[in-house]
Amino acid sequence: MAIAITFLLTGTYSCAAFSHEGRPIYIELKEVSKRAYVLRWKIPPVMQPGTEPEINLMGRGCERIGGAGQLGPSNAKRYQCEFSPLNGSSKPVLDLQIQLIYPVANPALSTLVDFEKLNGERISIFKGPEILRVNLPSNLSDWEGVKQYIVAGFEHILEGYDHLLFVLCLVCIAQGLKSTLLTVTGFTLGHSITLGLASLNLFTVRVDIIEVLIPLSIMVLAAEIIRGKNPQNRTTLVWRYPVAVAGGFGLLHGFGFASALTELGLPYGQKMVALVGFNVGVEIGQVMFVLLSLFIGYLVKLLISNYRLLNRTLSGLLQSDLAIYPIGIASAYWFVARSLGVVV
Repeated sequence: MAIAITFLLTGTYSCAAFSHEGRPIYIELKEVSKRAYVLRWKIPPVMQPGTEPEINLMGRGCERIGGAGQLGPSNAKRYQCEFSPLNGSSKPVLDLQIQLIYPVANPALSTLVDFEKLNGERISIFKGPEILRVNLPSNLSDWEGVKQYIVAGFEHILEGYDHLLFVLCLVCIAQGLKSTLLTVTGFTLGHSITLGLASLNLFTVRVDIIEVLIPLSIMVLAAEIIRGKNPQNRTTLVWRYPVAVAGGFGLLHGFGFASALTELGLPYGQKMVALVGFNVGVEIGQVMFVLLSLFIGYLVKLLISNYRLLNRTLSGLLQSDLAIYPIGIASAYWFVARSLGVVV
C-alpha cells in the first residue's frame, strides 16, 4: 500500500526544488502623538536596488507632513491623520491602511506590520505576498493573531516538498495505521523541539547546512525502503525503531521549519503566539497529507485487487525499485544543488 502511495505521489512532489524566500518586508507604524504617525520599514537584502516597493500610509484625512530627513533614515515618513465616523455614528474609528506599490512585481515576499499605538498597545499583522493593502484594525484578538500563523504554517508544509517526501518515506516504512501514527508523532515531537529552540534564539545552527542535511535524510530513508524489500535486511535502526529514528530526524527538520518561521517574521512581544500557531499549522498540514496518502494507498490496493490484468501489471511495477527511485532522485538533486550553495 505504501509503495503505491509513493508511486502515485512522487510525480507531483519531486519535480520542483523548493527553496524558501527571504525575510519579510518589515513595516513599523508608531503613533507618536494624537493622530500623528511615523512610518518606518526595512527591506530584506534579497531585493535588488530599484525593485523596492513604495510604502505609504493611507486613510481618510491622512497627509504626509515634514520630510524624511527629520526622522533620520530615508525609509521613514511622518503622517497626520483623522479618525472617521462609522456608518454615520458619531464615534470615531481608526481607518488606516498600509499600501505597498512595487515598480515591477512582488518577488514573493510577505509583509509583517507592527503597529504601536499611543497607549503602548501593539498589533502585529502578517500578510502574504499577494496582499498589497494591509488594513489596520483598532484591535486584534488573540485568536486572530494565532490564526495568521496557523495559515502560514499550513501553507509552508504543503509547499515544503522535501519535508513531505520525508513524511511519505516514514509512511512507507511504518506500514500500518497504528505504526504510522506513532512514527509521525515521533517526527512531530522532534521537529517541535528544535522549532521552538531555534525560533526563540535559544539554539542556532547554520541554515544552509540544515538545508543540505534535510534531503540527505530523505536519501537515507529511500535507501532503507529499497533494501527493506528483502525482509532479511530489516534489521537496521530505521526498521527496528522507526519512532526513535523519526524523532531524531525530526530534530533536523525542525531547524528547517524554524528558518521558515524566522523568514516570515516574529511579531514583537508575541513570539510564543507565532511559534505555537505556526507549529499547529504545520501539524494540520502534515496530518492531512498522511491521511490523504493512506487513503490513496487504500484505493489503489482496492483497485488492483479487483482487476486481474491491472493487478499483474501494477503489482510488478509497484514492487520494483522503480517505485522509490523518484524520491531518491529528487532528494539527491536537492542535496547536490544545496551543497553547491554552501559557503565554507
